[in-house]
Amino acid sequence: MIALLSALAWAASAAEAHDAELYAAAKRALVAAVDAFAAPDIATGIVDIDNMAEAQPNYETERPPVYARIFRQAYEATGSQQCLEYFCAIADVLVAIKQPAGGYARPAYVKRVGAAETHEARISFRNGRDLGAVTVILQAYDYTQDQKYLRSAVETADFLVEAQYECGAWPSEYPPPQGSWLAMPMLNDLVTITQTRNLMQVYEMTGDEKHLRAIERTGQWLIDWQLPEPTPGWAQEYDWDRLPTWGRLFEPPAACSAPSCAAIGLLIDIHLLTGDDKYLSPIPAVVAWLDRARIGEHMWARFYEPSTGRPVYFTSDNRTTYWLTYDDGDVPDHYAFKGNWGLDRYKARWERLQEIGREALAAEEAAEPSLAELRASVEAAEPTVRELIGPEGFIGRYPTQGGHVRKLASSVSTVARYLVLVHKLEARTQAQG
Repeated sequence: MIALLSALAWAASAAEAHDAELYAAAKRALVAAVDAFAAPDIATGIVDIDNMAEAQPNYETERPPVYARIFRQAYEATGSQQCLEYFCAIADVLVAIKQPAGGYARPAYVKRVGAAETHEARISFRNGRDLGAVTVILQAYDYTQDQKYLRSAVETADFLVEAQYECGAWPSEYPPPQGSWLAMPMLNDLVTITQTRNLMQVYEMTGDEKHLRAIERTGQWLIDWQLPEPTPGWAQEYDWDRLPTWGRLFEPPAACSAPSCAAIGLLIDIHLLTGDDKYLSPIPAVVAWLDRARIGEHMWARFYEPSTGRPVYFTSDNRTTYWLTYDDGDVPDHYAFKGNWGLDRYKARWERLQEIGREALAAEEAAEPSLAELRASVEAAEPTVRELIGPEGFIGRYPTQGGHVRKLASSVSTVARYLVLVHKLEARTQAQG
């Protein structure tokens, strides 16, 4: 009798914890959308990225991780083995796309799982191409324990060590094109940031000291090449005299807010990994500079004049000729000359690290949310999920109308996160009941 009452009490509390009808409908809608998405592009276990919806040939290497995220999140939210198979097929494509040297080119010449042809191309470090690919490959290894995935990830990490400049940075392309800004030590387009993060995730798997040493070299480079006051951040590109240099026609020698924000996050993570306080030494000055460099409450110019700290912009009438200006009233719209690069989030994390210390921060960030936090998160997500899976919502109408892949990825992420939160809420409620 007591056991029955306990079971009834748990059932009642779990029912109150979330909308069971919405949960079931969201799960059905998510599976239907993902199946419809996969149908044109994946058949009999073969992935052909020539057929990927709205694929842009110049960005093929960046597209498979977007597909993989859709399938991974759907699998983790629903347990669908079909979604896991889709995900592993994408991981196989990413193994096949890898260049013989170990890195990733901009175009993906090998387009199919099992394809025999290989095409060597200049490797690109821009936009986190290698990080996106290796992240998927390591996730596939985590799911399957298939050694081919771990071997592929380690081959890329070993290549990154080889390609790293002695100073600790990477160029935009490899081999570095002589006489070009693409050969300069770079933070633009997350070059150096993402290569270091790639090494960090492989190091977490293998513990290989050469990967750790390469990570530490990057940390030291950020310390050594930080710009002086009044703009103590970092540039997008440097010359070999450690001075900001020109990139593209609209990327002047300047202190740059976007990569400086990303560098704060990376330095904190290198500190958490190594325990060495020296990697925190650049942060107070760059946070103070970015605080005073705001052009709005949550807005920064991308470029600042190093000698004065003044925001600088460009104007153009044809996208082939650009003029530097201090006026932001007529900037071209093809490039983010202004933006919110997340400083407030990085600053809050930095302040929390100072407040509680390294070990406590690591534990806090790894901790599971409380029962109350889970319940609040589920309740907060329900209106958006209900809208997404409704007849006019992106997930609800996707099986018949389709839509843009990145919009689908964002929508799947929202619905899948809700389903996972409900799983956790049910488990926590049952454990505490």
